[in-house]
This record gives sequence, structure tokens and C-alpha cells, in this order.
Amino acid sequence: MIDPEPYRDSIFIEADPQRVFRYFTDPESLVRWIGDAADVDPRPGGQFRLRLGDRTVHGRYVEVEPPRRLVISWGRHGSRRLPPGASVLEVELTAEGGGTRVTIVHSGLPASERPRHALGWQHYLPRLKVAGEGREPRPHVVPPAVREGAD
Repeated sequence: MIDPEPYRDSIFIEADPQRVFRYFTDPESLVRWIGDAADVDPRPGGQFRLRLGDRTVHGRYVEVEPPRRLVISWGRHGSRRLPPGASVLEVELTAEGGGTRVTIVHSGLPASERPRHALGWQHYLPRLKVAGEGREPRPHVVPPAVREGAD
């Protein structure tokens, strides 16, 4: 059963939207804050592939509006509960003060997946802040609570 309430979160990053946008579209920038390897083609219909530990997120860029908005289909390779493209991640980048407010809305998550994804975003968004502000995040490790129970 799909959770009718999408997961929502936001974080403020002391960097301009153009810089933060690259952290969703450039593979080297992307893996500074989330994942171990990325293969992306940031254009509508382009591939979005992100390896996190022993799992791989597969999807497509649905909308790409530099530097303010991205929509990416999202799912796990080999998953029955959340196959590739089954959910949708919307990312809004809004200039705020001297930085950027990043707001995410992750919809279409099965009820059984929403808590795991909430924990994941609560772990990864602060890493985006660190990387986006030009600092080096700690080495990437998928949190155990995020790995547990995933198919």
C-alpha cells in the first residue's frame, strides 16, 4: 500500500542555488554526499543511477530546471516493494538570504518504505549541507537502520 503522505524535508545551505544544483546532477558532486558511485544523465528522460552500499537506486530525471527544480523517479534495483521508478523525488532549490533552501518531497513510497526513507533523508541532507558548503563529509556509510529489511 502506498503511503498517501509524502515524506517532506528541507535544509538551508550556505551556497548559491547553481552550486547546490550540481550536487544533484554531477556524478562526482552527488557521491560527495550520498552514495558510492553515480551514473547520471541530467536531462528529462535521462538516467539516474546511484549505488549506496550493496543497493542501487534506479530512476530517470523527469524534470530538470536549472538551478531551481528537479524531479527524479526513484526505486531500488531488484526490489519488489520499490522497483525502479516507483516513487518520485521532487527537489526545489530556493534562494534564501545568502544561500539556498533545499526542499524535498518524496512521494509514492510504500508505507513499509517510508520510515526507512525518512531515516535516509535525515542522514543524507546534513551531508549535502556539509558538501554544498565546501566542507568534506565523513566517508559514506549507509546507516544500518536504512539497510535493514530492504528487499
